[in-house]
Amino acid sequence: MKKIVVLAVILSLSQALTALAGPEVSSKEVVPPPAPPPPPEYFRPNEFDIGAFGSYAEGVGSGGHHLHGWGGGMDFTYWFPWKYAGVRFQGAGFDVSGGGGPRSRTFTFPDGETATISGGGGSVSAGVVTGDFMLRLPLDAYWPNVHLAPYAFGGFGGIFIGSPGNGNREFVERTVFVSRTEGAPATQRVTLTGRVLSRLQEDFPGGSQFLGHVGGGLEYRFTPNIGIFGEIAYVIPNLSNNNFIQANFGLRYAF
Repeated sequence: MKKIVVLAVILSLSQALTALAGPEVSSKEVVPPPAPPPPPEYFRPNEFDIGAFGSYAEGVGSGGHHLHGWGGGMDFTYWFPWKYAGVRFQGAGFDVSGGGGPRSRTFTFPDGETATISGGGGSVSAGVVTGDFMLRLPLDAYWPNVHLAPYAFGGFGGIFIGSPGNGNREFVERTVFVSRTEGAPATQRVTLTGRVLSRLQEDFPGGSQFLGHVGGGLEYRFTPNIGIFGEIAYVIPNLSNNNFIQANFGLRYAF
């Protein structure tokens, strides 16, 4: 009788322990994989960019609409923790040419002697530096695979005009001396057209001038670090008759 009571107690305890232990865990239970990491940002906050570009400038003011120049430069941009805004420093150099090519004129003295004078077609170096406030809109925030960002900018800076050097300075008028075999040399004053570069020198006293700068562009990123860009700026010197358009196109590396 005692054995029966002990056996009943053991069975009762084993059932209680099984209930407390809970259901048996299957060895075939599937564990879900971890979520994939988010895609990399192509336009980031606290970003520092370095750009190198080729540049073309075309005069649109009344005094410089015949001017044009090719050149290039670099820019350095920092984007704020709010990645849609930043600041930029940009510098570019140009070789500026006037309208038309070299000009010449042949004239005859009363005694039948002739002389030819040439000029024009020269060039002068110029540098443009600006500091700009930047705004951009990365489109991949709305379309994940479109790594394109339109941007706008505006700021201030300066233009610096170099010396045209010997043989390149366009002139307003020049005196030509013709030697004769007998008697004193005769002189005659000759005026040529094409005063654009001379006018440029006259409009920028001291070789420099303050300017305003406004424009916009597009940047496309192949990777989060490497991209290409193109932009157009309207540049407004203190003397509005020398306003010009500056177009830049180049490469940019983002840190």
